[in-house]
Amino acid sequence: MKTTFETALDQHEISDFFKGNGIYFARGSDWGDHLYVGNWAGMCSVLKTQKAAQGLLTTIFEEYARHLNENYEDAEGLLSNITAYYITRQKYPFLSADNYDLIKSLDNKSKENIGRLFRLLRKEHDKKTKDLQMLSFEQRLQKLKNKDCTIDLENL
Repeated sequence: MKTTFETALDQHEISDFFKGNGIYFARGSDWGDHLYVGNWAGMCSVLKTQKAAQGLLTTIFEEYARHLNENYEDAEGLLSNITAYYITRQKYPFLSADNYDLIKSLDNKSKENIGRLFRLLRKEHDKKTKDLQMLSFEQRLQKLKNKDCTIDLENL
């Protein structure tokens, strides 16, 4: 039986996979939101068996990052995916073997798009979430740092 990640690869739906669209939506137990880390765990269970897992991950994440729109929804999803990566790499050693860091390994176009979207989040996140019980943008960045993200994502 194919995993949703394998289906996304076969159907060329990587962007939908990372965004949690359609069949790639993994319902979170608390609020029913998309559980990004759930998709990452499923993806890593497949990738860990691949010889060039890091290269494949870099390629598919570049595809996702290059095609993100400059809007709050895509920026929020990007932050959630990057957070899921840093959380997941603690469980799957291949995600950090040989000093591999997904964000550092991306091409310049992808990094520029990530930087642009993180700057948008800096302006919009706290305004959009002020009435919700969510972490502030600064708290979310600190959470990333606590998970070993050493990259200044806003300045990519």
